[in-house]
Amino acid sequence: MATLNRRDFLAASAGIAAGALVPAALRAQPKTLNLDDLAAKAAAEGEITYYASTNPELSKRLVTLFNAKYPDIKVNIVRLASGPLGRRFAAEMEAGNAVADILQLGDPLLLAEGYEKGWFASLEDLPAHQAWPADYKEPYLAVVSLFPHTITYNTNLVKGADIPTSWESILDPKWRGRVIMADVRNSPSLMEWALHMLDTYGVDYLHKLAALQPRIVASTLPGTQMVAAGEAAMVFPNLRMVSYSLIAKGAPLDDVTPSPNSGLESMLAISTKSKRPNAARLFSSFILSQAGQEVLSKDTAASPLPNIPGALALPQGFRRAHFKEALARADEVVKPLGLK
Repeated sequence: MATLNRRDFLAASAGIAAGALVPAALRAQPKTLNLDDLAAKAAAEGEITYYASTNPELSKRLVTLFNAKYPDIKVNIVRLASGPLGRRFAAEMEAGNAVADILQLGDPLLLAEGYEKGWFASLEDLPAHQAWPADYKEPYLAVVSLFPHTITYNTNLVKGADIPTSWESILDPKWRGRVIMADVRNSPSLMEWALHMLDTYGVDYLHKLAALQPRIVASTLPGTQMVAAGEAAMVFPNLRMVSYSLIAKGAPLDDVTPSPNSGLESMLAISTKSKRPNAARLFSSFILSQAGQEVLSKDTAASPLPNIPGALALPQGFRRAHFKEALARADEVVKPLGLK
């Protein structure tokens, strides 16, 4: 997940330029790549470096499936959370020492600002990008996964009627001092969640949440591990992508996906400094294919493509992120939550 601090959060609003792109009707239509030709050129390049904030098990499965079809292309995975990954990529680009060929993460601020700096290549020549749902793409990116926010609870500590069924149910005073909350200042998607709660339930909701005296963690990964260890009853707002691996290993965890909802969007882009642009395009095309989407979505995410087996369904009332608004309204949630 992205880890922008509050200062960065407020200062970045001027950098959100994705909405100012040239309308599609005014741009020259891109050439459509032939995938067989692309595959031959990609094989000659031999490898790519894939920066991904995705659950590492899913990334490995994706690469395994890709290599079953294209065995001559080695995929080197660099896996970090969105914030550290974005900072690493930006530092390398600024230093003229590009490493990543492909970047997949949940930081729309970095992608928008990077596009303005010329860091990301157009994807419009990929047939899969051309066919991608219009609401989930820009010329330089494609949203490849959507992760609704969840409440993750310890099944040994929370049972029966105590299992949360809504965002309001976590406000019960019995949970005071027993819950973990991700710091909403550290991520655009977390800030969006807090604003969604404010807009839906009013500012009193945030005051009641603060009264629970939740333990604030930098991200939900350590928070989920703490809940699995019995150090708290639940953690929120979380993602199924985070809890998935622990649950698969037998941790006493389960998730609830309340409505209304918002969430994290994972986005794909290709570096303009890629040393292996053909292999990068081929792998990106695979991610946008039905086979790639099945791997990335299975039991963890919703896909922009319809009818993907194993993909999550977006909950009723799902609200896509409004990051400009989140930047402008940060103080409306930070103060009632008692965060400095």
